Amino acid sequence: MHGRLKLRPPDAARRKQREEKLRRYRVAMATLIDKRGRGELDAEVVELTGAVLAANPDVGTCWNLRRRALELLGGDWVPGELAFVGGCLGVNPKSYGAWHHRRWVLRHAPPDPAAQSAFCARLLEADPRNFHAWEHRRAEAGEAAEAELAFTAQLLARDFSNFSAWHHRGRLLADGPLPPERLRQELELVQNAVFTDPQDQSAWVYLRCLLARATPPPRLLSLHADLEDGTLAAAFSRPVLVSPGSLEASLEDRPLPGPWRPADGRPRPSCFWLCPLPPGLATPPARLRVAWQRGPAHFVTLRPGETEAWWQEPIEARELIWPEVGVSDPAVLSELAQACRELLELEPRSRGCLLTLSLLLGALGPREHGEELRRCLRCLQVLDVSRNRVRSLRGLPPLPRLEELRLDGNPISHASDLAPLAACPRLARLRLVGTPLAAAPEAAAQLDKLLPHVAVALA
Repeated sequence: MHGRLKLRPPDAARRKQREEKLRRYRVAMATLIDKRGRGELDAEVVELTGAVLAANPDVGTCWNLRRRALELLGGDWVPGELAFVGGCLGVNPKSYGAWHHRRWVLRHAPPDPAAQSAFCARLLEADPRNFHAWEHRRAEAGEAAEAELAFTAQLLARDFSNFSAWHHRGRLLADGPLPPERLRQELELVQNAVFTDPQDQSAWVYLRCLLARATPPPRLLSLHADLEDGTLAAAFSRPVLVSPGSLEASLEDRPLPGPWRPADGRPRPSCFWLCPLPPGLATPPARLRVAWQRGPAHFVTLRPGETEAWWQEPIEARELIWPEVGVSDPAVLSELAQACRELLELEPRSRGCLLTLSLLLGALGPREHGEELRRCLRCLQVLDVSRNRVRSLRGLPPLPRLEELRLDGNPISHASDLAPLAACPRLARLRLVGTPLAAAPEAAAQLDKLLPHVAVALA
């Protein structure tokens, strides 16, 4: 009770209690290990493991011995075991061992989704972020997806910042594009959330997940063969992870050994991939063939006297800026963009709203909405364009709120290339690690003169 003094036993008494618990635990574990060695998995094993696990549900050895003993004992132990595990989860609601044991027990029981959902609901009342309970509900949901959606709606009506409920909801929806009516329902739920608390990020993240559903598959946009670098470069419409056999390349019908590697050298999905050309390819003509995931083949031909050649598909502007938007109905996107504009009039500092509006404008048409996109950019506080082959910041639009800029790994060689940053009044931190400028001996002095109030990291 609040306001009442909680009486605790003296230190000596508490120490004596802990020592007695430890003594009983050691005796019980020694007995269990001895009985396991002798193969005596009987009712006493169930009793001893119950005593240990009731106090500490995270002893995996006890759960393992308990399962082996229960299987040998036989009888209808399922109801009692479910009650026992429920008590253990009362001690530690996120015990991996207890949840694993519960799933094992349920495999021996007739299905009862209603009882399991009610059990998880009680735990989620105590802690809405208990991921074990959410995973258990998902596993038991089966055909009851609509009931689960209604359950998440109830939780979100009480607290729109319940990110676990948003995540559960997104996992329940079938893969692929949503039917128009379902999409409208989800967007209405999101709008209610963001207008209630524009600063909370949970609903904004869920909205971007909705917009990213059923994105167009990545496609090969261009190929470039360069004899001087000895590489074949492939550019995609969105980041992909090239696995062995997914991106096939051949020279005059002879497969190139590869391997393909991302252009930035980092083991993650990338828009740009490079493949080494064989050393003997110094005397064109030569015809290179590339196919992505066994799709249509594209060709690059090096003719005599040429050191490079390329092939390119027409590129849509939205593919270069926001390739993850899967919703293609302009009316839906325009309606969402207008809602974001209205919210920004009330909450001009809502980061989630600014980011979402930028995404929507890019999907609707970056050229048509270029001026509005630039207004959104002027609200940026942190910008990370590391390893993007940025050579100069000339032409950078005014960024009056920019506080931190990361330019690591870009081919920036001169301090004068950063001159537009002098017009960013709030800029406090700048990173240039791994740039040619960072290695220049006079870099620190030049940057201190150009940006005297900015903390610059060169290494």
